[in-house]
Amino acid sequence: MSSEWPSFYPREIAVPPEDAVCSQGPFFRLVLSSPPQEHCFLSTHEEQPNRYKKCSGAALQNVYGASFFDNKVQAATIRDKFPDVLGERIVAKGTLVPEVGKMKQTFSPGHYTVWIRLNSAPINEFSTCE
Repeated sequence: MSSEWPSFYPREIAVPPEDAVCSQGPFFRLVLSSPPQEHCFLSTHEEQPNRYKKCSGAALQNVYGASFFDNKVQAATIRDKFPDVLGERIVAKGTLVPEVGKMKQTFSPGHYTVWIRLNSAPINEFSTCE
């Protein structure tokens, strides 16, 4: 039987973390195209495969998830703060449901890491809002 989680998740640490909860609610995501496509919901690890080498602890767990925000202003601010990496991205809004995966508030208030289950990319629930 295959896992409900991507095969690239490490076995030596808990991913998603044990204290993550079912994804749920309205969120914003920085996406690469309008309308958003499946590739707009890749994990940080998939977008930057060597990023995990610079992380440890909770930050390492987060690399295997995708960043979402609970407000549009914060998403746009993060994009504008890192123009070399995120400058071409567009803010999209949508609703996460429990079937998508697990989530946890990480790094700062308003930022959430979401670990997305296999075959459950939330593209149908998101549209660009810029």
